[in-house]
Amino acid sequence: MSNPADAKAKEVEGKLESAAGELTGDVGHQIMGKAKQVQASAMNAVENLKEGTKSVAHAISNAADSIADKTTDKTADNVAKDHG
Repeated sequence: MSNPADAKAKEVEGKLESAAGELTGDVGHQIMGKAKQVQASAMNAVENLKEGTKSVAHAISNAADSIADKTTDKTADNVAKDHG
């Protein structure tokens, strides 16, 4: 699993490797550095997706609770009217 700290570390590693490749003229290191930066972006995207999914699930749960509360209230009102 990845987390934001792992993604940041990978991004920094990629930037350093890419910069070192540029300084030395080593195209392989430049490419590997850029690849690590892309990997970090993907790791961040996965984390953002997870957080978004949790947020949506929480909103659905809250909506379901609200509907259940309203249904319970209406049922109680109807029972009171029938016995009143």
